[in-house]
Amino acid sequence: MKLSLTNVLGGIGGAACLLVVAVVAFLVAGSPDRAIGGDIVARPAVGTARGNVPYTLPEGASASDIGAKLEDLGVIRSSRQFQVLVSLMGLQSRLSAGDYALAKGSSMLAVIETLTVKDGVPTIRVTFPEGIRVEEMALIAEKAGFGTAAEFLATVQAAKLPADLAEAVPAGQGLQGYLFPDTYIMPVGTTPAELVQMMIDTFAKRFGVSLREAARVQGISTHQAVTMASIVEREAVVEAERPLIAGVFFNRLKAGDRLGADPTTQFAITIGNADGVAKFGWWKKELTVEDLANASPYNTRLNIGLPPGPITNPGLASLEAAVKPATTKFYYFVADAVKGDGSHVFAETLAEHERNQARVNR
Repeated sequence: MKLSLTNVLGGIGGAACLLVVAVVAFLVAGSPDRAIGGDIVARPAVGTARGNVPYTLPEGASASDIGAKLEDLGVIRSSRQFQVLVSLMGLQSRLSAGDYALAKGSSMLAVIETLTVKDGVPTIRVTFPEGIRVEEMALIAEKAGFGTAAEFLATVQAAKLPADLAEAVPAGQGLQGYLFPDTYIMPVGTTPAELVQMMIDTFAKRFGVSLREAARVQGISTHQAVTMASIVEREAVVEAERPLIAGVFFNRLKAGDRLGADPTTQFAITIGNADGVAKFGWWKKELTVEDLANASPYNTRLNIGLPPGPITNPGLASLEAAVKPATTKFYYFVADAVKGDGSHVFAETLAEHERNQARVNR
């Protein structure tokens, strides 16, 4: 039987309870105003799905670890207050592992009560891997229980980016690239619109001001950075190679050359090609001569420069690589089929690249 905070605090007595909480909070917060303000005692208003943040309380986590994470998420203001109050109430061993949806700016007591007394709010967990298209996300969202794939796609088409992001995106580009791939824990009943908005908000937070400034320093727009990141995401497997692959692509851009990235061709041949998708999937593995000659502006095997927009939704590592590429003389790379671990072999000259191809691209 779970212990109720009402029972815990009621055992102390109503007035005495608030006095104890206030005294402890005073010692932690440093002033009467901060000690007995809304952060400690007041109950928060019920948040919307958009105002909630997902939180997974792991088995065996300490009150200190939990408080620090909740403070980082913006759910509470002070991890120290959280730890002291949990200790005061004797609830260290009664914090219940599980998935929760918690409102930002919640009162301390409300959070403690949620994590110890009540079962977690019924939630749906969905994971979107890095490097997949919006269409693939729609299928994952449907399987997880967020409406149909068609509803998800319609929502994405109607959704808007924040003004500071939208101004850099050419008209008609849509949200490909701007739905952040991550694990989302949302309350049961969350609509596709609320899920998509959470994904947009997460992208805006993760690809924040510092990374956007890094893109400017690199001489590219936010949209170009996301486009580059989407290509790096599909090309790179080994984490450490992402900045290096980005560096190779920037070398080609500076030379006025074609990027020559197969993932862009894979993207190009599936646009409006339902039959092809049904037969080969969203990312066709074996490209034909006809595929490589596709006239789509997304085909960097044929066209010089970046494609019009992202070809997939990149994760943070690829976004960082796109705005902070490695400084390198490498101009070519080929997958190392001998190792078979997703790594690449890099070269500065065509002759060296051709030798690498003969050696590792079996």
